[in-house]
Amino acid sequence: MKKLAKVKAVVMVGMLSLASLVTAGSAYADAPDTNVLKNVDGIDGLLKLVVNILLYGLGAAATLGVVIAGVLYLTARDNPQQVARAKMRLIEISIGLAAWAMLFMILKFLIPGFDGI
Repeated sequence: MKKLAKVKAVVMVGMLSLASLVTAGSAYADAPDTNVLKNVDGIDGLLKLVVNILLYGLGAAATLGVVIAGVLYLTARDNPQQVARAKMRLIEISIGLAAWAMLFMILKFLIPGFDGI
């Protein structure tokens, strides 16, 4: 139940940050145009934007997860439960990166000319 609450919180923060990116350009008339969606043409451009946001977000999250797992492992000392938790976190990160790579390859296969980045 706690994991579900964390997932909901992460999704809400992501949605709010994306909404703030989209509306940032129209907030001030003198501000430079920072609207991310101005160059999005059609569903293909929107899909590329979403994939890019997820790609960079996943890279940052995976890096942070590996750092946290490393700190857990280094500070474990004689606690085998903490070592097991750090190893499990690294396995989960690896599975997540592999799943994302497979999803990216499926998108490249299904959508002709899709580069993603």
